[in-house]
This record gives sequence, structure tokens and C-alpha cells, in this order.
Amino acid sequence: PRPAGERRVAGAPAYVIHTSGSTGRPKGVLVPHANVTALVDAVRDDFGLCPDDTWTCFHSAAFDFSVWEIWGALLTGGRLVLVDHWTSRSPEDFHALLVRERVSVLSQTPSAFTQLAAADRTGGDLSALRLVVLGGEPLDTRPLLGWFDRHPEDRCRLVNMYGITETTVHVTAATVTRREALAGSRSVGRPLPGWSVQVLDAHGRPAPPGAPGEIHVGGAGVALGYLNRPALTAERFVPDPLDPAGRLYRSGDLGRLGPDGALEHLGRIDDQVKVRGFRIEPGEIRHVLLEDPAVSAAAVTVTGGRDGDAAAVRIDAYVVPAPGAGEDPGPVRERAARLLPAHMVPATVTVLPVLPLTANGKLDAARLPAPGTRRTPEPAAAPREAAPDGVLAAIWRDVLGVAEIGPDDDFWDLGGNSLYAIRIGTLARERGLPGIPLRQLYLTPTLGALSDALAREA
Repeated sequence: PRPAGERRVAGAPAYVIHTSGSTGRPKGVLVPHANVTALVDAVRDDFGLCPDDTWTCFHSAAFDFSVWEIWGALLTGGRLVLVDHWTSRSPEDFHALLVRERVSVLSQTPSAFTQLAAADRTGGDLSALRLVVLGGEPLDTRPLLGWFDRHPEDRCRLVNMYGITETTVHVTAATVTRREALAGSRSVGRPLPGWSVQVLDAHGRPAPPGAPGEIHVGGAGVALGYLNRPALTAERFVPDPLDPAGRLYRSGDLGRLGPDGALEHLGRIDDQVKVRGFRIEPGEIRHVLLEDPAVSAAAVTVTGGRDGDAAAVRIDAYVVPAPGAGEDPGPVRERAARLLPAHMVPATVTVLPVLPLTANGKLDAARLPAPGTRRTPEPAAAPREAAPDGVLAAIWRDVLGVAEIGPDDDFWDLGGNSLYAIRIGTLARERGLPGIPLRQLYLTPTLGALSDALAREA
């Protein structure tokens, strides 16, 4: 038995979650208790949330999707299954957990759900699953047709939700059906009860239906502001022109409202990007690079992700060495990897004598060369052709998009990430090799070491 905790008022802060900041200082978002209860109350009846539900807590506590998962379950009396790190990185193991625990409410980012849907084609029975909530990044609805073939809409509801940390996880909801998938819909739906969405032009005036503008969010989900950042709070949390007593959060997202009031998300206005579900600003990575005594100038680019392929999004860095510093980019990347979370570590660091600039003295990104690699493969390093090396080398070339692979080449140094690791495991099984768990790629990240490990398992 423990004494009861001090009872807080509904408007008191419940938690702080940090999001990326362009100055190199992550922003701490203050969210009160009332916002979380309002979120669950807004969807409880529509989603049919009840004590009979089993949820998964799949996401990190540093990602506010976890707030929805934890309190969506507990505030409605449901059962919450905590998903361990390695299971969350293996679609097959996670799918088996969903079957074993008879999970009924599932939350996923679209990129993670794509991998899970692939595992579902050969996995067990998901008959208990009745609700899938997708969010955290833009959804391409077209690949969902295969899911609908196996899980008809009248048995498992698919909901696409748009949200922002500063507005308490979710803002809008749109039920996705086969019809939306066939049309390739980009709608994120209408605001939740208690939330409001306005699309304003550059002068702060409401944009007409169909015209793009900045998305402003008001109502029950707006956070208290940024922790110890009054100036930034005043800049991003602004008065509501339609309600003198209300506040709006300026999202920095571009969108447009349809005649029916549904919101279409059109991307970012600034240079903020999503990398595998995480919202980052390249300026924060650049700030870490510039703090390295061996670096005098730095630039960061984010490329890839065409056709909705979240795994292809990659971060590349360019650095100019400080006077007297060497030209080996390896130590620069190693230092960055110690200071940055894994999803923000550059895949490559390329050393340049100077950064290309425009006539106005700004970075000329179009003149940056193709990114290099952390180290140059040995000329004599060629993949061994004995099984399974030849097959495995071909898989690495296909997934990573590189022409030559040697036994000492490192998966992570070549731009590998957790989504690419899942693809390599899937292709390995399809081509007759043992499955490759993500853990194995951490323990044996080079082609040669991984090949030897697979040979011992065969």
C-alpha cells in the first residue's frame, strides 16, 4: 500500500515530450492532463473503446503515439500489452504477438504497418483485430488494397489520423475504405470533437476551400506551450482570430480544406521532415556537427522517400575540416552517433574543401556532390561467391542500391536502417536463406560476418 499521490488540477502539466528544434535545442512540449482525457473522450464512442479491448504499446515513450496507446487503453479499462524492443523491430514476431495476445486495437505508423501487412500475408489469424489507427507520417492509401482483401472493412476498421505533439497526439480522423485506397486519397479527415482546424493564408486570413495555407489547430488539444521557451511559445501559440478567448497552434504544415471540411495534408512549409515516423529538423543535426572541433562548416540534406517509401529517406552530411584536422569522416560520424538518436545519425559524411554557396552566400544544395561513404571499400574486397555470400551480397545490393559489396562492408555505414534490415530479412527467406533478425545485423553488421553467422545456422 502507498499513500495517495497529490491530486493535480486538470490544467496542470501531465508530461513533457521533446521535439526537434532548428537551433539545435530540442523543444519540450508541456501537455496538461485535461488534453489527454479529452483525446480519449473524443473518440471513445466512435471507436467503441471498452474494457474488452487489448491494445499494444508499440512505440517509444519519447514518441507521443505512446500517450495514445497507454491512456487509450487504461482510461477505457482495456488491457495493454507492452511490446519489447526486438519484437517491435521484427514484423513476423510482432504479428505473432498480435495473434497470441488477441490484440483488438493496434496503432502503427504507415511505414511500420507496411512491413506488418507483408508479414500478415503468411502469418496467423488476426480475427480479434477490429481497429487499426495509422498516424505519425503521411499515408499512401493505395498499398492497402491487399490488406482489405484479407481484412474486410466490416471486420477491421482502418483509421488515418493527423496529429502534432503540440496538439496532443491526434487532431483529425478519417476512416479509410477500399474506395479511398482505389482513389489514392490523401485526406486526413475532419477534426475530432473538441478540436478545430483552420487553414490560414500568409496574412492570417482563412483560405477558401481548396486553397493551400498553413494548418492552425485549436481547441481541446492545444498544449500549454514550450518548456522555458516563452518567446518560441508566443511565436507558435497564437490568438484565435475567430475566438478572442482561444489559442491556435501554428503547425508549420501546409494543407487545404475540402468543401466538406475534410483536411488534406500537403507537407511541411519549413525544412522539417519525417524520418521513419520521427519529426526532425536538419538544423539540429548540423548544430551537433558544428560542435565537433574537427569541423569548420557543415551541411545536412535529407533525400529519398519517393513514392511513399519511408525506408528510402536518408540523411547525408557534408563537412569542411577545421584547420589541422584530418580528412577522415569516420570520427565525425562516430561522434555524431554518440550524441544523436539513431534516426538522426547521417548515413554518410562527405568531406569537402568548401561548401558550395549561392551568390547570396547561402548553401547551394544543388551543387553538392553525390554523398560519399564513411570509409572506402578495399579495391580487392569482392563478395565471396560460395553460398550464402553470393545470394546475400545480391540482396544487399538490391536493398541498399549500391553497385559493389565487399565482405568488410558494414550494413549501417552503407545507409542501412531498421526498415532496410526488415527487407533484407524478408528477401533472405524468399531466396532460401535463414531469416535475419535485426539483432543479428547489430551483432554482425558486415557482409562477411553475417554470412559466417548464417552459415553456422544452416
